Formats: sequence, structure tokens, C-alpha cells
Amino acid sequence: MYYVFVLGPAGSGKSYLTAALSEWLEEHGLTTTVVNLDPAADWLPYSPDVDIRKYITVDEVMEKYNLGPNGALITAVDLSINYVNDLISEIDSSKPNYVLVDTPGQLEIFAFRRVGSLMIDALTRNFKSLVLFLLESHAVLKPSTMIPLSILSLATSFSHRKPQLTVITKIDLLSNEESEMLQKLVENPLDVLMSLKGYEYFMIGESLTEEVLSIIEAAVKRALEDAILTSAITNQGIDMLYAAMQRIFAGGEDFYTEEPNEIL
Repeated sequence: MYYVFVLGPAGSGKSYLTAALSEWLEEHGLTTTVVNLDPAADWLPYSPDVDIRKYITVDEVMEKYNLGPNGALITAVDLSINYVNDLISEIDSSKPNYVLVDTPGQLEIFAFRRVGSLMIDALTRNFKSLVLFLLESHAVLKPSTMIPLSILSLATSFSHRKPQLTVITKIDLLSNEESEMLQKLVENPLDVLMSLKGYEYFMIGESLTEEVLSIIEAAVKRALEDAILTSAITNQGIDMLYAAMQRIFAGGEDFYTEEPNEIL
């Protein structure tokens, strides 16, 4: 089994990409088990095969511990680790080629609390795994959001310590001009960053030292260089995403390195 964890800021399209990737893999003869780890999810664009809400929900935690929504969400995510063996049992019973894990909507609750890395390590055990870090396309085109998101991506990778791919989502919503700019950005992020309107804001006076600017530029380059452009609506880029995953998992792009359910 290969484990794929889908992380990213709220609104980056984690659940939709999880659904699209699962459907694509199944259509190409590879079995999947989709795991929902968000105890606060009201609705999902897929039917999870394994669902943390079977064991704990935010509503139950609010009532039991007399907490507000935010406190209950943090507590529910923390308590999720108590059910990891149940989740593993359900996953193992299916013996899928790929396990796709959709994580909580609020990234910081999962990525920067100890329970997140504990859950990832406990679920994966000795199986190969990677993280898809999602960024919404329009946010990437603005330096005011691109830069902090790139740093957030870097910080997240420090937390989980797994191979990480950047996936830029919702490219179907871009204009032709925006699509061209985004393509240039992933091919050469630093040159394009310098040319984007708004970057000069970060160069005003001496508010940022050269050392800090070098960290910013390194984070942008690491996050965006060779990022995969995708749409969960049109399935654009899903094949490229699979190829990138296989280069990490198996050193190649062959569909059948993980014994498909059926040969097409």
C-alpha cells in the first residue's frame, strides 16, 4: 500500500482533489481506500471508505466537554489518535493499492500539533507515504499570499517529515493570461516573483534583512518549482500528479508498479 496525505489551507480544495484522484486511480485499474480525518466535516464530495466521524465528531465533543466549536475541533482532532488502530484495521481489511487521507480543513490544527505527525506515522507504519500540499491557484499569483503560503508549506514539511509535492488547484478558474503566468511561475518561480506587482512591498526600506529575504526566496522556490497544476473539476493535471507520485514511490511512472486491480 501507498499512503497519500492531502494537506493544505482551508479552501485549497483538499476534499475535491481527494475525490478526483481516487476516481482517476480507480478508472486506471488501481484500488483505493479514501480516509476522512476531519471530525468536523458536514459534507464531503466523496463517500469515505474509512471515516473518523464513525468514532468521534465535533458535535459530540462540544456536548460532552461543554466546548465551543473551535475548542471542540482541536479536542476532537487530538482525541482522534485514540482510534488509529480502528482506522488501520478498516484500511487493512481492504488491502488497497493506494490509501488517500483527507485531513482536517484547518491545516494548523493537524499540521502543527503533535497529533498530526503521530497520526501520519501510526497510519503509515512501514508503508511508503507522501504528502500533497495544496495551494489555491489565485492565491499563488499574488505575492501577498504566495509568500506566506510558501513559508507555510515549508513549515508543514518540517512537521511531518515526509516527501512533499506541491499541488496547485482550481486552475480551471483562471483566465488564459493567469494560466500563462502560473505556468511561468512554476518553471522559474524567483524570476516571475520579482516581476509580479506587489513584490516590491517586501523590499521597502530595510524592514527585512538580506538573510530574511533569502529565506523567503528559498521557500518560494522550494514550494513552487515544478509544482503540479490541477483541476478537480476537469481532471487536468491528475495524470501528471500520478506520475510525480510514482517517481517518489517507485522511481518511475509505470501504472502497474503497485499491481492494479485489473489490467486495462
